[in-house]
This record gives sequence, C-alpha cells and structure tokens, in this order.
Amino acid sequence: MAIETVQFERPREPKWNRPSALLVSGALALATLAALACGGGTRTGQPAGQTPAPDPGPRNVAGPQYDAVGLFRRMGLLARGAPMPFVGSVSFFAAGLPDSTHVLVAVSIANSSLTFARENDRFKAGYSVTITLRNGPLVIRNIEAHESVVVTSYKETTRSDESLLFEEIITVPPGRYDFTVGVRDDGSARTTEDAVALQVPAVTVTGLSTPVSFARAGVRSSLAVLPQMIVNPTASATFGLDSVIPFFIESYGPAGAERTVRFDIRAENGRTMYRDSASLSRRGALYAGTVNVPINRVGIGGMNFVAWLNAGTDTVRTSFFVGFGGDLPLASFDEMLNYLKWFAPPFRLQTLRDTAPEFRPAAWTAFVRDYANTDGTGDALREYFSRMFDANTRFREETLPGWMTDRGRVLLGLGRPDQIYEQIGRSMSQQGRTQIWEYRGQGISLTFYDQNGFGRWRLTNTGENEFLTAWRRRVR
Repeated sequence: MAIETVQFERPREPKWNRPSALLVSGALALATLAALACGGGTRTGQPAGQTPAPDPGPRNVAGPQYDAVGLFRRMGLLARGAPMPFVGSVSFFAAGLPDSTHVLVAVSIANSSLTFARENDRFKAGYSVTITLRNGPLVIRNIEAHESVVVTSYKETTRSDESLLFEEIITVPPGRYDFTVGVRDDGSARTTEDAVALQVPAVTVTGLSTPVSFARAGVRSSLAVLPQMIVNPTASATFGLDSVIPFFIESYGPAGAERTVRFDIRAENGRTMYRDSASLSRRGALYAGTVNVPINRVGIGGMNFVAWLNAGTDTVRTSFFVGFGGDLPLASFDEMLNYLKWFAPPFRLQTLRDTAPEFRPAAWTAFVRDYANTDGTGDALREYFSRMFDANTRFREETLPGWMTDRGRVLLGLGRPDQIYEQIGRSMSQQGRTQIWEYRGQGISLTFYDQNGFGRWRLTNTGENEFLTAWRRRVR
C-alpha cells in the first residue's frame, strides 16, 4: 500500500482500485455524534395512582468503566483500548476466482491517540498497521503499512472520535485463520494488537456478501474489481439524529432483472425488532444495492442485521449499534441506566429498565424531555456526562473507574463543589490527607480522607449520610 498524506479539511475521494488510508470528516465520527429527541408513547412501570416508595439511594453495584471496548467486542468487532486504542471490522466479498474471498479490513483510530509534531503551520503524525493471517504455524499473509496524517490546527490533534480510517483488502482461500491486527503510534512506539480466530467463508455464486455499514460506497461491475467503499467500522448510528443506517450488500448468481434480499433486525436477546425486504439490481456480473434500516423502528442499543436470499437458506449477519445521542457514551441500554444512577431517582431508571425493547426509543425520548432545560435542550445530561469524564480522568483508583469512587459519585450526584480545601496531617494522631468539598448552596461540607497517602479517598460516615440526603433532595 502506498503511503499518502491527506488534509483533514478535505476528506479524500476514495480511489476504488486499491485500498487506502484516509481521514473521515466530523459528520462521520463513529462513536458519539449528537442529538436527543423523537416522538412516541411510553410504557411505564409505575401503576396509575400510586406514589413510589422512598428511595434508599442507588446501590453500589459494579458497572462498566465508561469504555466502549467491551461493547464493540460483544458486537464481534476488533477493539482494544490503551495504550493505542482502535476499533476494526472485517467483511467478506466474492472474488474473481471461485476458490478465493476478498477480506475487507477496516480500522478506525482517534487523532488524540497519535503523537503529532509541528511542521511549519501544520501538525503531522505517523502510524503503522500490521495485519497477519496464519494457518497454524504457516503465515499466509503479513501486511505492514506505514501511514501519515496531517492536520492544520492543534485542536484537530486532540479529537477523540474515530476520525482516522485505514482500509486493506486481502484475498485468501476460504478457511479458518489466526487473525491479528496491530496498531502502532510511530511517534511514541505505543502499540496494541487484537487477535481472533477468523472463519473466512466461501462466498459462492448463490450467496451474499457481508452487509457493510458504510460512509460512501461504489458499485463494482466485475468480481475482478476490488470492493469500493469507505466503511463505518463501528456500524453506529445516533438516535434522534440519523433517520436510517444504510448497509451495502452484494449478491452473486445467474443474471436476472433483480434479486430480493430479506432481512431481520434482532435485538441482543434474539427478539426480532424489524423485518423487511429489499431488491438488488443487476450491476454487470453481480447484484448490488443499499438496504436502509429505519432507526425509529429498531430501538436503542446493539442489534444484529441478518439477511438471506428470497429463494435460499444461506444467511449472513453483521452487528450495528444505535447510540443515545451527542456527548453521551456509547453503551448498551442497561449500561446507560447504570451510568445514570446518580442522575435520576431509582424508580425513574427502573421504569426505563422495565420498558420492552420496541418501546425504548419513545421512553428514552420522554425521559430526556423530562430532564431537559426550559428551552428544550438536554444540557443537564451533557453536563452530567461531562462530570463523569472529569471523574474518570481525575479520580481513578486502581481497578475502580473514577465515576465509581467516593469523590466521583459525589461529583456526579451533587455537581462541582464551590470550594475544595486540602489538609495534610503532620502529627502522630493525624496522618494522611483530608479534602473538604464545600457546597454552599446546599449548606453542606463533605470530608474525604486518604489514610495512607496512596490516593484512596474515602467519604466519612457523616459525609455519606449528608451526601445521600442532599442527593435525594436534588434529584426530586
């Protein structure tokens, strides 16, 4: 693969005759975009005429670490976190030879993961991607590509969305392989890799390609031409912002006017959320087309797209995800409710938890509307998750993410304190450090102590009671 430098402001048009590394515009950021809203009815878990019992406060149950890596891996994607985070996908297409399959590998990386250096009035970074397929001890293919990226402002170097996309197409015989993808920041030598067992199918003349979520796609007229698209590796859409999520799909077989593909959208528990069909037109030596999945019909969270031909039984599948909205974490529905444990009273979150998957979009819309500011914006939610980001950055303790520590949950539950005082014990009877968080508007001061000086801050028993009382008062 040739090394190519591209400008961020002008995402490069794809060169369909070969794989490429390119930058994706902000509109195609693949993890969290923006939006809150949609209409519809709700299903509540509180019987009419009854008042919820007093809340004991959220339980301190273990939860996710505000990290989408686990979610992506459950979706069947390649994904790794620090020290060099990336997300990747693998798709399969028919090749010109009957005993070969095109394997399209797409890897997305955030600009903020790279080490940029100033070059005159621009900033430049380099990264490397290594792809290896093994059959036992035998290396079938080994590809190492060195790429560079140039941006024109320092702000672009700090982007934390998946703004950089690398693609490679490998043609191999069908079979089972040990598959490894590694990504390295050339400026710091930070590296991460993911290894999986990869089953490359025989995409025969009676079958279908992998349905691929894409940012841009072109139709090839011959199996001898490489697949022509810019992939959306995380296959993500945003509820309230995106009306559909498109999938590109090919079909192979005898010539005809068109071919019908039937498909189901199934929730993670296997429940069918939406069913439809689409017609693929004949394009040269194959059939190809786009299937649009309506976001408001499939719900929120992880989904499976399962497709089959009208006259056949062969099926293909891929996963995709519908996110909650801008500035909100990419999370499953249950994970999101866990994140919100200090945002709303437990009975409100339980109502959402008890809502059937097909009614969740409307229930979430009503929830956001109830907690919106008077001007209809969702700033309260965005501010909450801004505090969660701060907590995870500043308060992490060994295996605990920052938002689950004592200081993190107080920050989430009560907001940012008006004043913080810190004291260091200097006598035999007073050791360690003490922090006092002052909330003047609520008339309380909460004391945290770090007994051994190792950064394990704990809220005093008195402070715990004051915090829960103030939090209940605030969320009601």
